[in-house]
Amino acid sequence: MIGVAKRVFSFLVILGIIVLAFSHALHLLLRPTTEYSYNRPSYTDDLNNPWNLVARYQSISPDGTISGSSFIATPDENTNLFAIFDTAIIAVYFMLTGDSSAVSPWVLRKNWTLVILLIKFSFFTTIYLMNLFIGLLGIAIDQTNNEESFLKLRGEILSEIELFWMLPYQRRKKNWFPEILYYEASVDELKKYVKRVKDDADEVLQPYLSSAILRIAEYDYTIEEKIDNVDKNINEHFDTLSKEFKHLVEKIAELTGPIKNKKDKDEEE
Repeated sequence: MIGVAKRVFSFLVILGIIVLAFSHALHLLLRPTTEYSYNRPSYTDDLNNPWNLVARYQSISPDGTISGSSFIATPDENTNLFAIFDTAIIAVYFMLTGDSSAVSPWVLRKNWTLVILLIKFSFFTTIYLMNLFIGLLGIAIDQTNNEESFLKLRGEILSEIELFWMLPYQRRKKNWFPEILYYEASVDELKKYVKRVKDDADEVLQPYLSSAILRIAEYDYTIEEKIDNVDKNINEHFDTLSKEFKHLVEKIAELTGPIKNKKDKDEEE
């Protein structure tokens, strides 16, 4: 479980930053700009005022007419969760799970900025990032919950038992702890194991690999790669010889130049 958490930790940090960013944006957009009190009604032009966000009820007479009087629900701290940044984070987290009741008091048709933010949040987080997180989590679990991890954990537990729970005479028993252990493995499996050990970032628990194992696990070139290497070496040698030959021709030209000039002078005389 710890290994899975380490693999997805960076993704969770990015997701947390996005949640904080949207929480801050919605807090600035939907926070009340006028003073209000939950104990005293206050009706202003501020659409984010909790008294303007609560439901209103009107009575209907038996003949179907609507009376002019209305009943208003009393707002509380849950009416506008975006009034405070702390509760805005909680509201955005609930929106991440698909619960959009925190923005239900607002009329979306009259607040297009809120609509744009909700569309961006639902696409980049609820749809894209959450599905990506599920995929990464599945890959991390598959890579962690394997036989090698089980054997590694069992080895760590056994080492702790040997160090802290056994007496010295028990640790000296040859039938319990032989000096040499023999393992059978194919070359391909050995190569994969060596590669995993080298790629493992945990240097403290990294097992020791002898030089013999490393020599066995060295990469074997295929025939095509050997041919490519031979062609490459031939081309390199050919280029080197061409440069040396060109240099020799230039030296010969320098040496024969005075002789040729003298011969030309003799012919002119």
